[in-house]
Amino acid sequence: MVLVGKPAVEDIFKALRPILMRNERGILRTMDSYLESKKNSILIESLSIQENKATSFLAMISGREDGIVVRLYPKSEVEKTDGVKRLLAELAKQLLETFPDFKLGETNLGEYLA
Repeated sequence: MVLVGKPAVEDIFKALRPILMRNERGILRTMDSYLESKKNSILIESLSIQENKATSFLAMISGREDGIVVRLYPKSEVEKTDGVKRLLAELAKQLLETFPDFKLGETNLGEYLA
């Protein structure tokens, strides 16, 4: 998911808040986050528990010339369940609410942003 705008990755890192969502379908949670030494990427420990199946994964927020990208860490092999997709969308929603300069760009997760 692409968010077009100017906020720096380091500012995003400072503003990130943990996510904890519980409902009848399961639990979505983010835990610790780590800022890459060049301050252009953030890794976020994430957990999706849906239908008694736990999926641990790393979400990644990385900077690019026109904004940022919220996605799965590319070197991980994670099943892209509804919970995983929903958690990535929730991260993007948090950033859209925190940084009004961001606008939604390209996404394949639009249905999860509602």
